[in-house]
Amino acid sequence: MAEGDDEKDQVIQELLQRAESAEAKSIQSSNVAMASSGMVSQDGNLVQYQLEVAEMLDKLENFYKGAREGYDPDSGNIVWKEQTDTDLIPLNEYGVNSMMEIVTKYIDKNTSLSYYSETRIMEILADLGDEMVLFIFCNYERMGMDTYAKKTKFRILIATTLHVIESTYRRAIMGRTSEEINQSKILMQTDNIGNRNFGQQIKKSASWKDPRSWV
Repeated sequence: MAEGDDEKDQVIQELLQRAESAEAKSIQSSNVAMASSGMVSQDGNLVQYQLEVAEMLDKLENFYKGAREGYDPDSGNIVWKEQTDTDLIPLNEYGVNSMMEIVTKYIDKNTSLSYYSETRIMEILADLGDEMVLFIFCNYERMGMDTYAKKTKFRILIATTLHVIESTYRRAIMGRTSEEINQSKILMQTDNIGNRNFGQQIKKSASWKDPRSWV
């Protein structure tokens, strides 16, 4: 093969490598943009909801324990600190475990990924509220509500719990969360297919005879 042909082939290979590099950067930029706007993959969405569920459960558990958020000078992080004033600790260990046994049945990713009407959500919360009132009323001393100050927290304890559970259910109104996950998955697949086709078109069109195809 002539020396001139070798140079031409080398130019073409360099141009194809540039095209592949540009394609990779385009895909990366697109994925970053989609992630920043909340349009992530299905697995990413599920991880996000699992983390949010864990955070809500953690806040409720510490609320039942009477713990408060505080600054840890050693780590520089915000941490939960145990309450030293016993009147500010609504529930004992039995009470905390009893409440967590209930709320974990309602605050989970399966609830968010379900399909509920707003009317049905209100019915569920009303039934749950009635049962929680009855349960705590029958067991309040065993659950650690053995002083007047603790008993005054009876209503706020139930109201806070129901409001947090409601926020989980509202993600499932008319299957909203499931729909968002499906839409983000479709967008991601469409974007990846488009980028692959774009790269293939560049490779097919590059020719040393036509300088316009070099970029």
